[in-house]
Amino acid sequence: NDQADGDGKGRTEYEKMLEEGQNYVRMIRLCNDEIPGEEMSGKLYKLELLVTRIFDRVEKEPELAPDLHKMLNYYLPTTQKLLEAYRDLDSQQLDLSNIEQTKRETETAVDNINEAFEKFLDELFREKAWDIQSDISALHTILKQDGYLS
Repeated sequence: NDQADGDGKGRTEYEKMLEEGQNYVRMIRLCNDEIPGEEMSGKLYKLELLVTRIFDRVEKEPELAPDLHKMLNYYLPTTQKLLEAYRDLDSQQLDLSNIEQTKRETETAVDNINEAFEKFLDELFREKAWDIQSDISALHTILKQDGYLS
């Protein structure tokens, strides 16, 4: 029996990609739960929302999936590493200057990641916008040719 079953065999690369995205969303939420600071919490909430929206977009438009490779192979694993390091430093509850500096640098990095992911999400929607604009243009041309528009 070569049918896909519940043990994970037979899943497409696309399905694995979406599942990996869900795992990263859960990881971000868990880190957010474990990091008490309000400012960092806001950054992580935004990050979770952006990653969720990116994967929702690709779920609705599977042809966008190839755009996710770099995100899954580099950006998200590096983000996870940074968040886990931040969480570990934060849990030390020590006011050492090098710990505080590293935490501040990580907070800035999360801002940069959020900005980059916003641009990435915008790019995913831009492709759809171009498709819609070309459909509108073609429809307009045909309506004119058929005499329904002047």
